[in-house]
Amino acid sequence: MTDDRRDHTPGGWLALVLRDIQFWVPVIVLAAGLLVLRWIS
Repeated sequence: MTDDRRDHTPGGWLALVLRDIQFWVPVIVLAAGLLVLRWIS
């Protein structure tokens, strides 16, 4: 048997993360919160 998880290229997980909405939503919320904090102060 072959392990399909090892057949992926090292950059494959990076492409998967960059296309994942569950990664980008917290990043956008964090950036928006930092902008609001800068605007308040």
